[in-house]
Amino acid sequence: MTTELCALGVAELARRYRDKSVSPVEGTRATLDRIATLNPKLNAFLTVLGDSALVAAEAAERLFLTGIDLGPLQGVPFSVKDNIEVRGTRTTAASRQRLDAPIDTEDSPVVRRLRQAGAVLVGKTNLHEFAAGVPERDGPFGWVQNPRKLGYQSGSSSSGAGAATASGQGVFALGTDTGGSIRLPALLCGTVGLKATYGRCSIRGIVPLSVYFDHVGPLTRSVADAAYALNAIAGHDVADPYSALAPVDDYVAALGRDIRGLRLGVPTNTFYRDAEPAILTAYDGAIAALRSRGLAVTELVLPRVEEVPDITQRLIHPDACAYHEQYRGREHLYAQGFRDFVLPGRERLAFDYVQARHAMAEITAAWRALFERVDVLITPSSPVIAPLHDVWVVEVGGQKRNYRLEVGRFSRPWNLCGFPAIVLPSGVTAAGLPTSVQLVAPPFAEGRLLAVAQALEQELGMASRLGIDVRGD
Repeated sequence: MTTELCALGVAELARRYRDKSVSPVEGTRATLDRIATLNPKLNAFLTVLGDSALVAAEAAERLFLTGIDLGPLQGVPFSVKDNIEVRGTRTTAASRQRLDAPIDTEDSPVVRRLRQAGAVLVGKTNLHEFAAGVPERDGPFGWVQNPRKLGYQSGSSSSGAGAATASGQGVFALGTDTGGSIRLPALLCGTVGLKATYGRCSIRGIVPLSVYFDHVGPLTRSVADAAYALNAIAGHDVADPYSALAPVDDYVAALGRDIRGLRLGVPTNTFYRDAEPAILTAYDGAIAALRSRGLAVTELVLPRVEEVPDITQRLIHPDACAYHEQYRGREHLYAQGFRDFVLPGRERLAFDYVQARHAMAEITAAWRALFERVDVLITPSSPVIAPLHDVWVVEVGGQKRNYRLEVGRFSRPWNLCGFPAIVLPSGVTAAGLPTSVQLVAPPFAEGRLLAVAQALEQELGMASRLGIDVRGD
């Protein structure tokens, strides 16, 4: 019963709550039991909020009994990454710098919106230090295991969110994404990961990496569940200076829209063919699947995409250092990887930063113009498949590459321009590790993006194939 309940998505769990075949308390207890069983093996959770989760589930149950229905998320268990503030918890950002941080006195806006929708928060998940995407053996909380194959990496930096969702420890999880940190755990763990348009969801109450690139969004086991979660967290936040004042769609209703005749952009840059063979095979299959659903394929060149890895480093590292100036003199508390990755941003010259901002604006304008020719773009999600822990050099196209830089090569462009992007499973290798594809839409076209993603999900049939079982190495 526990495994069956933990495998359900939002719609089915909501149906069972409403026909009273299952109660929110039963659904929440099943999730907490699964966390208790699996967390010692996966290390996905840093904080389990068992008592408060059961109180929230009981409240959801009482509302149902009195005829009050807050919507489909009422009683649905979820988790959040531990760089997102939750009232009554200590937000550590998985760093020794914050192990003595004050207890949060308020929920971040995205958590508050989910609670208002009736969702039940079961815990806070593990991550890489300050969401910098550098998994560290010497970090304070250790590595997260990939539930698709133990012993393998689970993605950066929302690794706990990816592992928790893939293994049924909650219906969905919130992660953050500065260069792919929602989408990378999703692709390595075989889930759906959605990064909405920059500013679509409030980032207030979230420990920043770079406020000009940071996004927050859901990791789920289906496209529909991503739409349910986005319905709850999307919207303007007047107290967040980076929040966009833009109309919010009904993303669940958008799933049923007719996608026939939409124009699918396929980049021809060699940049996107430089990937492991299994990834490219699954990518070509996804293109064929969308063509069979009535999308018209248009080949195009994505201008200057090859420049993105360099430009993002020139921008994100100084942005991160601006926040971390408060920890000057305490650098010894960072793990070595974080120091090597972020702190060189202190040495960036102002004119180099400004030049990179100009390049960012020019590239964004060029990519926005592409959407006059196409409605949605498709790319592979990453050039590489999940490696073993402690493997930092991978081979792509016969060349040795730095895994940390390589894994996010296809995700970083969409943080640079802030366009919405979603990844979803596209296949499984002979070794049992997932592959994934990425869809991208123009700003604030998340409804269109989700409709196309669900059609592709239906064609590929990966959600049911992957399941929530944890597999050994």
